[in-house]
This record gives sequence, structure tokens and C-alpha cells, in this order.
Amino acid sequence: MADASDNEDYREKVDGGVLDLSSKDLYRVPPQIVNGIGPDITKLVLDFNDIKELPASFGEVCINLQVLSLVGNILAELPPSIGNLSQLKELHVNENNLKILPDSLCHLYDLEVLKLTGNQLQVLPDNFGEIRSLKIFYCDENRLVKLPLTLGLLSKLQVMELEDNSLVVIQEGIGQLRSLKIFNVSNNKLEKIHDSFGDLENLEVVDLSGNHMENLPDHFNSAHCVLKFYADRNKLTDVPLWLADMREALEISMSDNQFSKCALSEKMGSTCSKLTLLDMGGNFMDRLPDSFGSMNNIRTLKLGSCIGELERRAFQNGNWLTYLPESFCDLTKLSALYLDENLLQELPENFGNLVNLEFLDLGQNALHELPDSFCKLKSLKVCQLSKNKIQILPSEFGDLSALEDLRLDNNLLEELPQSFNKLTGLKSLDLFNNKLTEIPDALNNFKQLVRLDLSENRFNIPWYDVPQIVTQSKYPQRDPELKDNWRGRARQDLSMLGDKVIKVDVSEDGVDFEAPAKDLGFSENLLRDAVDHGMSFWRSHEGKGRRQKFVRKDDFKFLEVRNRKYYRGDEKGEEESESEKEEEENEEDDYEPPIFQPRNVTEPMSNTMDDGYKAIAGAMEGENWDDELEEVMDPFNVQYDDNYFNNIYQHPRPKTLAEAGYVVDDYLCLPYDIHVQPVSKDRAEPQIEDGQFDDDSEEDGT
Repeated sequence: MADASDNEDYREKVDGGVLDLSSKDLYRVPPQIVNGIGPDITKLVLDFNDIKELPASFGEVCINLQVLSLVGNILAELPPSIGNLSQLKELHVNENNLKILPDSLCHLYDLEVLKLTGNQLQVLPDNFGEIRSLKIFYCDENRLVKLPLTLGLLSKLQVMELEDNSLVVIQEGIGQLRSLKIFNVSNNKLEKIHDSFGDLENLEVVDLSGNHMENLPDHFNSAHCVLKFYADRNKLTDVPLWLADMREALEISMSDNQFSKCALSEKMGSTCSKLTLLDMGGNFMDRLPDSFGSMNNIRTLKLGSCIGELERRAFQNGNWLTYLPESFCDLTKLSALYLDENLLQELPENFGNLVNLEFLDLGQNALHELPDSFCKLKSLKVCQLSKNKIQILPSEFGDLSALEDLRLDNNLLEELPQSFNKLTGLKSLDLFNNKLTEIPDALNNFKQLVRLDLSENRFNIPWYDVPQIVTQSKYPQRDPELKDNWRGRARQDLSMLGDKVIKVDVSEDGVDFEAPAKDLGFSENLLRDAVDHGMSFWRSHEGKGRRQKFVRKDDFKFLEVRNRKYYRGDEKGEEESESEKEEEENEEDDYEPPIFQPRNVTEPMSNTMDDGYKAIAGAMEGENWDDELEEVMDPFNVQYDDNYFNNIYQHPRPKTLAEAGYVVDDYLCLPYDIHVQPVSKDRAEPQIEDGQFDDDSEEDGT
């Protein structure tokens, strides 16, 4: 089969030894390169084509190549002749289907850059260490289970990226990589890293996150020069002593481990003075060292939850901090502070000294009030105080003039201070589930509001007359013009479903509907997949542990909300009997937000999905928790009426069901990020699909 480009004259396209044929829909290397102009090319770019193989003689013809880029093709292997490219300095074979590398690759003695990201490699050649000039090596997103013993011979290696593989152990040779500066083995299955790792003296960036390690080497000679150190999502129980020796460190992140008590050393306050980010969230620490405030260059401090959960009420994921040391408020450069999901009962009186604070999350603690100095936080834009026991706000709370997002849901507020009407810059205000008896007059001053929630309070008006602004969350939309096959690999969002047929119960009579998973647009394991990959979720407004049910207009004349009946249309009647109303008011008087029991230190939540669900179920407390958990797991158990609730966000539904005339029971939800902290960057990225913006970038020439 002849390629449409076979008739083109590529000799004229060679500019200074460079030939760029990226995104030309080529299915093979043009014959002119092999049969004629190969020796004239020093840099060949064949990115984003459909090339399945290189000619067997490729390495014997293109003898002057110094840079070869084959990114985004469908190569299953490289020819043995690749080892004849004696002048090659850079080889880029990212995003292909390579399962094995030829031994001749190790004859590229002048190779300095080798990038193999996104292939299917399980092992590297045994003589890999013979590439003595190698400085930059990327082999992330593969299937590596071990590293070659000769790896330690790469004495010039400076960057080694091995994240997202299946490595279980790092062997002794790691200690011989004396030039190594960047070492990334995140998201593997590492249980141990050899003690010789501590002999490395020039490391600047270390990422050990997402592994199974229970301890780190006893010594670490690079502590004096490390700039960024990450060891999140492991099973570490003790913070190594050498952490306090990181005098040059700018970022330290060790969240989601099993550190307890006062895990941080008193010495850190005086030695880690250059630190700008510290993340110790999701551990079991019950206090901070007294010298903590001496690290006064910190801009971002995370001591709260380490994940964005479907519903925080299920279990506590932060730390166990009950108070903050006096020196804490010396962190005057703080711009973002996460203290959510702790056990704080009060804040220091001088909390207002944190004058540069822009983001504050104190959600799910046990705060009863805020200090008066809190009102000095003039730079604060986002303030999350959800799920505390706050009964009253400081009288000058309105002095927080920069506030744009204020969340006070699930507290015990009975009234708002007079100064509240000064918060004219508010764009989002959440007062859900408090004890307010009057609609705040301040609402008339909030001209920029795009989200308002006043539900579940004690207003003397029907719930449907309470002012609400509920907006639909915005999520990346996939361009329908994009191909299902991207850069030589099948799209995971479609291939994961295969030809599976999903069965859904879509009516009260138990009528089943069957359709291919691809047509429905979701898999039956959507919840598990989404939790595993950190995707977005939604939070439902269910009131105080009771089911909120919306009934179809055609079938019923009323809505049942929190066991109250409000009639609509011509048949509007009494709201509820006096005895029912009195019983409910007594119940609300006794209500207090639940105290969330921390995870058991001896039995931390497993990273596996099955154990994770057991942990969630085990942490549920109180009446109706089991029912609510079951309700969350089943997204098709609540009915709704489009005519009544067009302004309420609904979870995406299978379009096929609606087209077939079925009424799909949906959960009426708000975007999860309204009440739950945003997920971290690395967990949010999977929401944006591979190649989503490729078409735009190609048109722009970028």
C-alpha cells in the first residue's frame, strides 16, 4: 500500500539537517529517508503519526543522526540496527507500544537523553549501564518490575523518572549514581529502598510518593542540598531525624502516612527556615512542636485532610490536633492554611497576625467561636468553617472585606452580626444547616453572589420560598471531534468499558433496562474508578441524616422533604400538624454536629478499594448512616421532577435512558467542591482527558 506522501520530495524540507514530519498521518518512515537523504539528516522528528515499525536498515542509513523523536506512534519494537546510530545524543520514544528494548540500544555510548514514557516495558536490558553518557532518563508510565543491576554504572545520570511502574525494591546500585539530582519513583509498589540511597550527595528533588514503604534509610547525605522532598501516601510511622537537616528545602510533603503524636522535631523550627510548603495532612499528629512558628517563610501549610472525599462526615482524614502552639501565629507569610478535619476547639487569640492569609480551611473541627483578631485577616478570600459548633461570629466579622467564598454550613449560628452586610464582595455564601430564624438583610448588599444556600435553617416560611442560588459545576468537556484512538493507544475511557452490558433498575416497579456500557456513558464501577483516580464528586443536601425525596409531578401532588409535606398547585393544604412540628423542633434543639472519630492508629484505612469501603462503613455512626451510605453508592434511587427543580444540579445521567422514555431516578446534588476541599493537582489531572486539547494546539502551531 503506497503512502500518499511517497511522492513528496523531502530533500527540500531538510533545513540545516533538520527534518520535521510530525502529524503527517504517516504509517511508515518515508522511503526517501532510507534510500536517499538519510545521511543528510541530523535531527529527525516523526511525532504523532501511525508508524508501526522502523525499517530494519534504519540505523545503518541515518548514521549522522543526533536527535531522533518518535513520540506518539504505535511502535512495538525498535530494530537492532538502532545501535549503529553512534552519534545519537537524544532518543524520544514516548507514547508508543514498546514491550522490549534491543540489547544494541546499550551501544549508544554518546546518548545523553533517553525518554521512554508511556510504553509497556517490563524490564530494561541487562547491560543498560553501558550507556555511560546518559544524563536524563525517563521511563515513567511503564510496567517495570525491576531495574538492571548495571544501573549503578550510569555515573553521569542526573535525572531519573520512574513513576507509575510496578517496582517493588530499589537495589544497591542506586547508591553509585553520584551525579543524580532528580529521583522520582512515585506511584510504584516499593516496599524498600536500599540504604545506599542515603549515600547520594547531590539530590535536589526526591519523590517517593504513592508506595508501600514503612521506613526510610537511617541516613541521607543529600539532606543538606535537597530542595523538594515528597513521601506522601506511604506507610511511614516515624519521621526520619535527617528531615530536620534539610536547611535548603523549599517543599516537604509527607501526607497520608501514619505519623503520630508530635512527629516533627523541635529542631525543624530553626533549621528549615527556607521552607515555603509543608504538607503533613492525613496523619495522626496530635500536636506541633513549640518552635513551629520559626519556619516563618512557609506560604502553604497543609495539616488537614489529604483527599477530596465524597462526603467528609463518614470518617476523619486530617490529624488529631487539639490546639496550636503560641508560636504558630508567627507564620506571617502564610497565604494558604489547611487545618480541616482536626479536633481544634479554639484558635490562638493572636490568629489575626496571619495578615497575608488568602485561603483558610478550618472545616470539620470543634470550634465554638472565633477570636476577635480573626477579623484582621484583611487578605482572606476563601474561608471554610463548615461543620464546627460555631454559635456566634465576632461583631467585626464584616471587616473581612476581601472575602469572596464563605462557608459556614453545619454550625449552630442563630444570627449574623450587623457588620455582615459589609461583605459586598461575596460570590459564594453557604449557611446551610444552622439555626437562623430570619433571612439575613445583608443579602440585599451582596450583588455579586453566584451561589447562596440558606436551606435547613429555622425560617418561618415554606422551604421553597427561601432564597437560593444553586449553580451548575463546570467540568472539562471532551471535544466530540477527537478520535477514539489517541497517539497510538486506545482511549482508556472507552476501552475500559469494552462490550459490557449494564443493567439498571429505572422505575419503582423494578423495570430493568439493559444497554451497552459505551452507549450509557458510564461503567457500573464508576464510583470505585472515580475514587481511585481522584475524580470529582458531588455532595447531596440531605438534612440531618434524613432522606430527601423528590416525587414526579405526574404521579403525586406533593413533595416530601425531611418528612414534611408541602402541597403544590390547587391542593395546597396545611404544612404539617402541630404535634409533628413540635416533635421536629425538639429534635433540632438537641442536634449538634457529630464529633468524627479518627481512624484507628493500629488499623489505618487501606489503600485498596475494598478495604477502603469497609473502613468507610465501619466509621459510620448514628441513626440512618447505613441507609445514607447505601444511598450514596446507588446513584439511581432518588426521583426528581425537571419542571420543579431546573436550577438544581443533577448528576450526569445516561442519555440513552432518557431517549428511551425512561424516568431515571437521580441524586439531586451540588458540586462536591462546594463543601469539600478541592482535590490536589495530581488527583485532579485525570479529569482532563489525554489529547483533549491537542486539536487546538496543533491549529495554533504550538
